[in-house]
Amino acid sequence: MSNNTLENLICPGKEGDVVLLGFPHDEGVAINGGRPGAKSGPEKFRFWLNKYDTVENSRTESDISNLKIADAGDISPDISLEEAHSELTSRTGEILQSGSIPFVVGGSNDQSYPNASALLDRTSGQVGVINIDAHLDVRPLKKGRAHSGSPFRLLMEDRRFSGNHFVEFASQENQCSCEHAQFVLNNNGCIYWLDAIRQRDNVIDSFRSALNRLTEECQSIFVSFDLDSIAGSDAPGVSCPGEIGLSTEEATAIAYHAGKHPAVDLFDLSEYNPAIEEERTGRLAVAIFYHFCIGYLERTQK
Repeated sequence: MSNNTLENLICPGKEGDVVLLGFPHDEGVAINGGRPGAKSGPEKFRFWLNKYDTVENSRTESDISNLKIADAGDISPDISLEEAHSELTSRTGEILQSGSIPFVVGGSNDQSYPNASALLDRTSGQVGVINIDAHLDVRPLKKGRAHSGSPFRLLMEDRRFSGNHFVEFASQENQCSCEHAQFVLNNNGCIYWLDAIRQRDNVIDSFRSALNRLTEECQSIFVSFDLDSIAGSDAPGVSCPGEIGLSTEEATAIAYHAGKHPAVDLFDLSEYNPAIEEERTGRLAVAIFYHFCIGYLERTQK
């Protein structure tokens, strides 16, 4: 077994099995009326990544030092939000083009449409998208500008994308308007409400079911994970924390199954806000990355 840590395992570059890319922007949160601070998310994510000492899983004997994990750096921080979105689409696309899986760390959730756009540009077949989020994020633009509440409206209005390949997962009724829910349903999207999941089934089985549902028609899947889908007691350092939500165990299991699924080609993690709280949420964000990598390793070993 390896004695490596995540710190010395990751190498610079844009080619690998899994490639990190940072989106250090949070203007989209401010436009949407949220709390700023998520622009420091990628920097603090890497800080806590370097504190993660275990790359092995003792139970499964999986060792992610058997993966090539690269770090492609950050999107330029000192440019406009619109320029940052354009650069993000381009650089995420380059990682996809190399045959690698981008793992994009924000930053605000408006990163998700540029990431989805990169996958749509480079996939000949149908693309499926799962948004793991307390919110639906299908708000209209504000004065013509994208923001943290608009990425999936932009996606569903994109002619390259079919709405019946879109899943909202772990959405919370008390944080989503009827108007926005109706927009998703009118565009053939599917909503897995958190309360309904827990009453009907368990979260992990429901997530696996959502993945398999998309795989029936989609060759490629994008999983977008907003940390505010996790209960505020477990993840307080987000732009918009909630009282209820996914547990830490559910969040890391979702990441594991996303990494393991053969159709998942892209993952992003949004709204880590170290200005609100740094350590507990940062360590959880890194645990999500670690479990994604463990899942991906098991995918490659099949």
